[in-house]
Amino acid sequence: MDDDRNDDSGATIRNPYGTDESLVTLERRARAYDEALTRSRPACAFGTLRVMSWNLQLLAGPFSGQGGFRADLIKRARKIVQNIIVVAETVDVVCLQEVWDDASRTVLRSGLATTFPYIFSPAAKCGLMVCSKASHVCNHFVKFTHRGGIEARAFEKGVSTTYLRLAQNDACVRVAIILNTHLQSDYWCSGRVARFSQLVCVRESFMRAVRECRVNGYVVERVLLAGDINVEHGSAEYEHMMHSIFPGAIDLMNSPLNDDDSFRLTFPVARWRHYFLKCGRESRYFDLEPRVRIDYVMDLTPMGVSQGVPPRHKHVDSGYVNRALCRDARGRALSDHFPIVAMSSVFGSGTEDYSL
Repeated sequence: MDDDRNDDSGATIRNPYGTDESLVTLERRARAYDEALTRSRPACAFGTLRVMSWNLQLLAGPFSGQGGFRADLIKRARKIVQNIIVVAETVDVVCLQEVWDDASRTVLRSGLATTFPYIFSPAAKCGLMVCSKASHVCNHFVKFTHRGGIEARAFEKGVSTTYLRLAQNDACVRVAIILNTHLQSDYWCSGRVARFSQLVCVRESFMRAVRECRVNGYVVERVLLAGDINVEHGSAEYEHMMHSIFPGAIDLMNSPLNDDDSFRLTFPVARWRHYFLKCGRESRYFDLEPRVRIDYVMDLTPMGVSQGVPPRHKHVDSGYVNRALCRDARGRALSDHFPIVAMSSVFGSGTEDYSL
């Protein structure tokens, strides 16, 4: 990757990573890794389900934790739409978080509707949006009752449940259940207690969805949880979540090859800053080095299947971070989170026993 490159207008743009050789090398390796993984994903209609999760930080304001003024948010939303459309052939479902701004949400809905015509966006205060190529049988949203700090007063975080119809002409209704969520952060204070209650709510939504499908005679092919969980990968809280809250679930972002974990760090990518200059003002993201992974796509299907998961399904569906998707034509960040993409193959033959 060169230190300088041209954008669409022909202007020379400085490499956003500067001249730091370690960061330049990491970015070059990361892009090559992303491209290789993208090419390896088979392009077949719903034989596999490819899910993207991305926290967009579309929260108006110039302060830390916010993503710029409303005009800045709308500009970013348009660029985000352009980038998602570019990779649309490799994605079936897009799960977005922190779509707090109404105008930006409208930009996303209208821009993605042609490629992802089925969209569920409960309300701006929850910040969630699910866009898919497959039609929706139905959708639900459950607001978290346990929330802490300013988040409890300013937002209505929760978990959305979307039933995707995988085949239109089958005699039975085959669905994939997609849960999209954004849990309590540690921004204001420790959110671990609130997150525990919220994770339990997510698990209850999963169990309720599977029961509802059984009552209606739907065949559940898979159940995926996507979103900004705000639990650091590898921490004691992560281990408790995987063993106690979601026992048997598969973290699709885990590496099957035990390669460099730096390729899977998702936060913080950048921080929005606002400066008043002599010649005017400048508001944009300034790059940071990601330190943790708090964004996930998980396969919860094994939690509802009595006979367990065949060994071949445990590691073949590894996800990846798409760093290029988080950059505009000038190389500037579009969010403080990297987007992640994970693929889940068809789980079984339709004979599984979902007994909850």
